[in-house]
Amino acid sequence: MSRVVWLNGTLVDPATASLAIDDPGVRYGEGLFETMRGHDGVIPWLERHLTRLQESIAALGLDGIPPIAEARDAASSVAAALGPGAARIRLTVTPHPTLLVDGASAEIDPRATLTAASIRGAWQQDRRIAEHKSLSFLGWRDAQRQAQAMGADTALLLDAEGRLGEASTANVFCVIDGEIITAPISGILPGITRAVVMEAAPVREAILDEPAWRAADEMFVTSAVRGVIPIIRCDGRDIGRGSQSLGRELQRQVDRVLKGG
Repeated sequence: MSRVVWLNGTLVDPATASLAIDDPGVRYGEGLFETMRGHDGVIPWLERHLTRLQESIAALGLDGIPPIAEARDAASSVAAALGPGAARIRLTVTPHPTLLVDGASAEIDPRATLTAASIRGAWQQDRRIAEHKSLSFLGWRDAQRQAQAMGADTALLLDAEGRLGEASTANVFCVIDGEIITAPISGILPGITRAVVMEAAPVREAILDEPAWRAADEMFVTSAVRGVIPIIRCDGRDIGRGSQSLGRELQRQVDRVLKGG
C-alpha cells in the first residue's frame, strides 16, 4: 500500500481525512509532530521518537494530548499497513485532542548528496521552542524556500554573526581535521539520528563560527527518514576536497541499524 492514514482511532481514506476547524493545531500551530522512517512494516526508532514527544509535551505543558500508548498503536498500525520497503511516517498530536498518523512509501537513495545555501539570521540560540518539533514550523519552511529559490536542496541556519546552528529539516555536522563537530542543543532540535550518530562515533558539541564551518573537510546532515546525507556544496562552493569518507561510513552504519542489521 502506498499511503495510509490513521485519524483519531481508526484507519481512514486519505482523500477524506480532515481536522476540526477549532483544532488548536490548525488555528495556532499548537501541537507536535514526529517524522519517522518505517522499514518492512515496523518503525525501528519508534520508542526514541515517542520519548522525545513525551518530553516535549511535558516541557511545553500541553494538556489534552492523546496518550502515548495510543500514539504507539496508531504509528505501528500505519507501518504494518504500509508493509515491505521503506516508508515515511508522520505522527501529529494536538490538544483537541487529535492523533493523526500519515504514512507513505519512500524511496531512499543510499548515494544521495545535497547542496546547501546559508540563511543568516534564521537561527537563535535562545529560542526554546526550536528545541521541540512543534507545528509552528513556518520559520524553517521559509528558510527552506529561500534555499530552494537559490537553487540549493537545503538551508543551513545561521545566527546574525554567521555561526552554524542546524539545517532547515535536519541537524548538521562538520568534519574538521578528522574531528566530527555539531552544535549543542541550544535553539536546535535534539534529532533522533543526531543521537544515533553521537552513539556511533566520537562527536564534539561546539558552535562553529563562519570561517570554521566554511573550511570544513566534510559536512553532512542527519534526519530520521533519510539517515545521514553528505553536503557537497554550500553557497556555490565545494565542501572540502570532495571526500565524504566519514559521512559515508556513518551513513552505512545508520542504514544498517534502520534495516535491523
